[in-house]
Amino acid sequence: MRTDVPGSHQEQHGRAEAAPSEGTPWAHGPGRPKDIPATAVILNQRIITRESLDSSVPAALKLKKRLKRFALDNELDHLPIGDIVAVALDEWLTTRGF
Repeated sequence: MRTDVPGSHQEQHGRAEAAPSEGTPWAHGPGRPKDIPATAVILNQRIITRESLDSSVPAALKLKKRLKRFALDNELDHLPIGDIVAVALDEWLTTRGF
């Protein structure tokens, strides 16, 4: 694989691993939209309209295995993965001004 080509896999991989303190290549948004309620308000509602997010994650992080271990260690019958993802993504977007 050539590494001198702009946009090469190695260049993209390096950006993905950059520490947050080094800055990110993304633009900062204008702020969290005012019409979006706090995540806790939504997740505490009895009925929630949901939409699907389809994503794959790096296998090296072993997220499925770690989630199962977390659930077992905390004696949880059901682990709301969708809620966990919602909290994480909402916080990530909010800190970037979106």
